[in-house]
Amino acid sequence: APMFGLGTDDGHHYHGKKTARPGRGWVMVRAGSLNPAELIDAMNRGDFYASSGVTLADVQFDSENQTISLTIQPVDGETYTTEFIGTKKEYDQESTPRLDSSGKPIQATRVYSKDIVQVLATDTSLNPKYQFSGEELFVRAVVTSSAAAVDPSFSDQKQQAWAQPIVATKK
Repeated sequence: APMFGLGTDDGHHYHGKKTARPGRGWVMVRAGSLNPAELIDAMNRGDFYASSGVTLADVQFDSENQTISLTIQPVDGETYTTEFIGTKKEYDQESTPRLDSSGKPIQATRVYSKDIVQVLATDTSLNPKYQFSGEELFVRAVVTSSAAAVDPSFSDQKQQAWAQPIVATKK
């Protein structure tokens, strides 16, 4: 099963302009109400996405047609680019240990090949779609706005939204 992705900030510094401050990333949940049980149920289903400013009006997976479709809620003057990223079934599975500054392996992480996650398609419409080819392990959509992040974490950061990974469910 895919691992769901969260987009949150690392809020340790609530005053001033230190690096770990709140308000840079959040989760948008599709639920009928703000009832905690409904929110948790929706998140357990993966019916949420991460954002740093882009709003998605809808994210759907049509299992019959094996198609992911999004509806971006536009903001006047902004343009959007959606990249459908994923891992193909035949990716290079080799990895090497990540090394610390002294050259010793860090046990918690590895360096994987660059083809583990690839851009599979790009769409600049407000209703981007992706058709599974059958070669993917999973696909997720990353929507990037032309608008600058309100409180950027790095230079030239743009507002984004990240949909959950979807695994094709061929019948």
